[in-house]
Amino acid sequence: MAMAAKSLAPVLISTVFCCYAFLTPSHASSDDFPQCLSASIPCPLVHAQSSPSFTSVLVSSIRNARFSTPTTVRPLWVITPTNASHVQAAVVCGRRHGVRLRVRSGGHDYEGLSYSSKRPEVFAVVDLSNLRGVRIDKQNSTAWVDSGATLGELYYAVAQASNQLAFPAGLDLDLGENVVVGNVSSYEAGKVWGEYFRDNYKRHALAKNEIDPDDFFRNEQSIPPLGPGKYGAAGTRKMARACGRNILE
Repeated sequence: MAMAAKSLAPVLISTVFCCYAFLTPSHASSDDFPQCLSASIPCPLVHAQSSPSFTSVLVSSIRNARFSTPTTVRPLWVITPTNASHVQAAVVCGRRHGVRLRVRSGGHDYEGLSYSSKRPEVFAVVDLSNLRGVRIDKQNSTAWVDSGATLGELYYAVAQASNQLAFPAGLDLDLGENVVVGNVSSYEAGKVWGEYFRDNYKRHALAKNEIDPDDFFRNEQSIPPLGPGKYGAAGTRKMARACGRNILE
């Protein structure tokens, strides 16, 4: 047993050292990382700071101007993969050459964490906006959504696939919850959290009455219908005209 342990020791030490050498990134250079990417990712999908397309691609989904200033620490590259293998290649090359990756999907990022840095560093952005497929499985009531898809695109795909399926977005229950009266959510009670929509709350409620007057599709913070129950059928149209716009726009 002692002999076996002694014979295994050099093998274990060698294995650990080899793994450590493979996983420890080298210092990034301006050439090594893009050269590594070019082996697996088409050049038009890799936007360096010197590229004419760099700025337009970088700012395409920035929602907070505070993180898009001349002093903002920007990535050296923006990668816009069109399939999963491109993402895998970016991860491998980043790890191999010491380039930190920040991933930007189809959602909003008001804190700028996905495309900027608070300190000078070598990093790249993997922008997943091209990966926006939505596949609906009506039979199992499930969906496979790519990271680059927006919530609106998901809603549209669900509506196109079925008129009996729906998907609720995030809920902020600390703002309040619906109160169901007579099997219909209360418009007045919903104002507690509905003001989150500002002036659009009434407009959405009027549209809900046109589409789902019985409030069949509801959750803790779904839009309640505003219509015949309080104003009558004619009143709904009158209020819609008072809003100065088509409630179904």
